[in-house]
Amino acid sequence: MNFVEKFKSGQLGKNFGLPTGLKSFDLAIDGVQKKSMYGIAAAPKVGKTTFTDFSFVIHPILYCLENNINIEFHYFSYEIDRIRKEFDFASFFFHYDHSISSFEYNGNRYAIGSRYFLGRLKCKETDEIIPVSKEHKLLLEKVYRTRIIPIFGEYSPEGKKIKDGIINFLADRDNPTGMRNLLLSYYKDNGNFIYEDYFVLQNGKKVKQQKISGYKQKDESKYHIVITDHIRKLKRERGFSMKENIDKWIEYTVDLRNWCGSTFVHICHLNRAVGDINRIRYESETLHPTGDDVKDTGNLSEECDYLITLFNPTEERYKLDSHFGNDLSLFPNYRSIHLVESRDTECPQHLFTQMTGNIKTFTEIY
Repeated sequence: MNFVEKFKSGQLGKNFGLPTGLKSFDLAIDGVQKKSMYGIAAAPKVGKTTFTDFSFVIHPILYCLENNINIEFHYFSYEIDRIRKEFDFASFFFHYDHSISSFEYNGNRYAIGSRYFLGRLKCKETDEIIPVSKEHKLLLEKVYRTRIIPIFGEYSPEGKKIKDGIINFLADRDNPTGMRNLLLSYYKDNGNFIYEDYFVLQNGKKVKQQKISGYKQKDESKYHIVITDHIRKLKRERGFSMKENIDKWIEYTVDLRNWCGSTFVHICHLNRAVGDINRIRYESETLHPTGDDVKDTGNLSEECDYLITLFNPTEERYKLDSHFGNDLSLFPNYRSIHLVESRDTECPQHLFTQMTGNIKTFTEIY
């Protein structure tokens, strides 16, 4: 595609990315774009994985399924195993497809979620495990058949994959070089690398060598998204510090983004600076994490196309009653989303949501 064709494509609305499930966020980042790198940063337990799954996995998949667009994921997970992830997604679709987010048992209301489906939810009065009802079991079987298997694939009771899904889920796998080699193998199966010649001096003679200069994907409309959750837990290259290990993975993914046009989403932690008492006093209700708060690496902030931070100002340590004009007493599960760095769109931009953790959903606050 050249300049003119790209312009024409944009006038037809084809250059806007995949939807995230949050309209304001779509407008802030122009949707989930090909050939882009996203950094998602937050403190532990704020919901960065839930947000990533909601906006960069589930809603792009839904849109592509509805519009017959090919999409595939490599999901490198170093915190949550595949089966737990499947139950989390099942909880989302239980609500999305069947409008069920809670149920009544023994006169009390309980949240639908993975704890219930996994047999970990206990009755408040009897301390016994709450059994999944017959109605819910039938719906869960339907969700598993129509949603979970198409997305994650199907596995035998022994855990062997017997059917591929949209997501190639890779739990607690390789170091950065191993992950890069796995992706290179994928790219070779799905297209062709373009090489260019260059010369180096060896023993006083010019020697011709080749380097990758581009990539031609067989299906040019296909989206390929790579999730890393999260980059601090990558297996170490031999002799590398954590920072060196993270920076190596970012270096590799910058090349793969530029060559192959894939979308990369890196989840990472924040340092403790956002909780500094003087900063809380100074920023007050506009307190939020920035690129300077990303932990263990500056390369992510420098190399990503979009850096997004999440924040939970309702935590007791911040002692905030209001956040960007929002009364926190009205929103017990309030989460703010901040686009703090962007190559292509206006920033900073601040978005405000309610997170419903049991069904893995974010809802905008207007």
